[in-house]
Amino acid sequence: MAKKLKVAIIGLGWPGREHLKGYKQCGNVEVVALCDMNAELARAQADEHGIEAVYGDHKKMLKEAGVDAVSVCLPNFLHAPISLDALRAGKHVICEKPPALSVAEARRMAAAARAGGLTLQYALSQRFVAANKLAKDYVQKGELGEIYFGRAVYHRRRGIPLGTQSWFVNKKLSGGGALIDIGVHALDAVWWLMGTPKPVSVSGNAYQKFKHVVPKGTKFDVDDSAFGLIKFDNGATLILECSWALNMPARNVLQIAGTKGGAELNPLKIYIERDGIQVDMTPEVPGVDLFADQMGHFVDCILENKTPLMSADQGVQLMQMLEAIYKSSASGREVRIK
Repeated sequence: MAKKLKVAIIGLGWPGREHLKGYKQCGNVEVVALCDMNAELARAQADEHGIEAVYGDHKKMLKEAGVDAVSVCLPNFLHAPISLDALRAGKHVICEKPPALSVAEARRMAAAARAGGLTLQYALSQRFVAANKLAKDYVQKGELGEIYFGRAVYHRRRGIPLGTQSWFVNKKLSGGGALIDIGVHALDAVWWLMGTPKPVSVSGNAYQKFKHVVPKGTKFDVDDSAFGLIKFDNGATLILECSWALNMPARNVLQIAGTKGGAELNPLKIYIERDGIQVDMTPEVPGVDLFADQMGHFVDCILENKTPLMSADQGVQLMQMLEAIYKSSASGREVRIK
């Protein structure tokens, strides 16, 4: 019988619960422990899913639970320290987005994974969306030619996370606002569709124009919108637009253009030529459970010693792009990435 990987989940908010449901659909993994400071929530999830071990302290869990791997599904400021604790304890890690609060943190995480010969994957779930995977197939088969342009748009008209999620608008806890929270998804999806070329320069602006809608007494020191222009070492260009609040319609659009064709997502459309005639196609997209796929990929990478689709090194590059937009906005200048 093939080995079953033993995993634990640290943090049982919405992402952690989705990770748990995803693991439950994989045949080669067993969730053996849950960890959350909210004991009532952890116990309720454990009872619902038939899991015996429940912890309020992740360090104790890493010592006692006998796990091979963990999902880190916590607020952003905890991504690096908890992931590093797990990696240094010899555990494989899948960490929710964004990878960290900074490039420096992401580099430390990547170094720890390399030093331990461990898998570190980031939960950039858009890479597992069925339509995005189908678009990627068109790219990999060469049907769109050389991809030289991408556009990533994720706008909310009014959607600043507040209430119990107020840590999202506190820079010390979140690392940033709309860019770090939802812009990261759009950016990563288009960058991946373009083939993850190496970023070399970034120009951008981040804005805070909707502080007046935030309840008094709430610390709000992050961006509510951000826009960037990213250039890559292969000559390609990516434009990013993201907002929690913007006086424009809410939309989530991903676009790539190549020398033979292009693609637009949400919904998926393919723009190509056939015998000199411009053709627009709307492929039928198969249903898929993106969390089951994502957790299954993580488990397979561990068991088969494969590099994850979203690797530790790509996590560093993604943080370089995000950090450079903030630096460019603060300085008013283009930022070069080495």
